[in-house]
Amino acid sequence: MIENAILKALGGLSGLPVYPLLLPDPVQQGITFQRISDPEVGGGLVRTGLTAGRFQISIYKVNDYTAVVELDRAIWEAWRDIRHGKIADYPVQYVERGGIVQDCTTLPSNSVQYRLVRDYIIYFYEDSS
Repeated sequence: MIENAILKALGGLSGLPVYPLLLPDPVQQGITFQRISDPEVGGGLVRTGLTAGRFQISIYKVNDYTAVVELDRAIWEAWRDIRHGKIADYPVQYVERGGIVQDCTTLPSNSVQYRLVRDYIIYFYEDSS
């Protein structure tokens, strides 16, 4: 599954814990990811088998906005040149970077949790291993 490869790759790039969907309570720092959509890439009347999976990756850090931005940049630098390559050990055709959302939350300890959410479109074959 591509999700296992994304989890492994993000953990290796960041050194942070990585979770599907949401940070568990009471974790305040880490990375989450989720598949938002996964349309099949068509070629007219021909099914290609290629999926254009939109994944949303969220980076959370406490009191360190710069680290959030740097980690976002590091993920893109690792994936931007993929052309018929791999994320972790999973075959990937191509990666596009999409929209960004940033915000922050003041925690009960008066620390600030910064969050950066980025979309990535990853082109892959669903049955790859």
